[in-house]
Amino acid sequence: MWTPEQIRAIPQLLLEWYQANARPMPWQENPDPYHLLVAATMLQQTQVETVLPYLERFLQRFPTIRDLAEAGEEEVLRYWAGLGYYNRARNLHRAAQQISRRHNGSVPCRVDALRQLPGIGEYTAGAVVSIACGKPEPALDSNGYRILARLLAFEEDITLSSSRRQLQEACRQILPEHAPGAFNQALMDLGAMVCTVREPRCLVCPLAEQCLAFQQGRQASLPVLPPRQVGEKVQDVCAIIEHHRRWLMRKRTDGRLWHGLWEFPRVRMEEGETLEQAVRRAASTVGAQIDGCETVAVIRHGVMHYSVTLHAVRCHLREHPPEGSDTLRWVSPKEAQRLPLSSPMRRVLGKLMQKREK
Repeated sequence: MWTPEQIRAIPQLLLEWYQANARPMPWQENPDPYHLLVAATMLQQTQVETVLPYLERFLQRFPTIRDLAEAGEEEVLRYWAGLGYYNRARNLHRAAQQISRRHNGSVPCRVDALRQLPGIGEYTAGAVVSIACGKPEPALDSNGYRILARLLAFEEDITLSSSRRQLQEACRQILPEHAPGAFNQALMDLGAMVCTVREPRCLVCPLAEQCLAFQQGRQASLPVLPPRQVGEKVQDVCAIIEHHRRWLMRKRTDGRLWHGLWEFPRVRMEEGETLEQAVRRAASTVGAQIDGCETVAVIRHGVMHYSVTLHAVRCHLREHPPEGSDTLRWVSPKEAQRLPLSSPMRRVLGKLMQKREK
């Protein structure tokens, strides 16, 4: 797939570029396997700029694998809240518990051992093993796959498992044994800064002479990706039920999406249903009857294949308040801020806090 000259040239050119242009990362000076495990998990489907403040806060609270393993799930979710894809946090928590039991609290430096843990795929395992342990394993995120596909003018859909196996094998051919971690990080940085999704900066790319897509003028059309799905538009309503300056919130226990997070009672509007009818139905899911409703925020967000418009409606309780339970709480504004919430609910809460301050 590569010529002997390219096998020598590509890593040398990439590492020279990386030495001069690397983005500063908190794990560069002390690449601890646990810190890399947390960082790589957070970086799945999330940009570096978003991850860094969450990573710092998370590691301050859970500085070791045992600290994370011994924490409760709700607290772990609270320190993850805002990053989205909450199954990553639950899997990381379970992985920490298994590492504490099976590996005496030390993150294993073997891809096969890491892949047996919940939520750890090829990218996360490769990042930990190459960057923290110095072993020659690929760690390809979307940036890495994009760069390799352009270098090779790869014409298959890169989201397919068969394509990823081929690109993984191509990466192994050029991965330098003396600096696998730096090489993998260089691919990530080059993809983020130069070989970008749109308008790649080929004229300043250190690998331009090695890149078949650039030579063929096809860098804008590669890599091949499946057609983008258009999100189905839906309307949701959440009922912010007030009683004695407290709000009624419930814990999600259904399905995978936002499982274990807290929210204002929320429903999806049905065809032909009015906003008033929907908010009363939302309140009825927690046994509450309401009066005096007003919309306080309209939040738009995407989730899975849906484009969601969320109507946040504040209401007053009409009759006796529902009793609290493990999954239903009356909370003060300060208590609400300490709960693990989804990003849309955090935005709703932010709007409420702004209105209280006026």
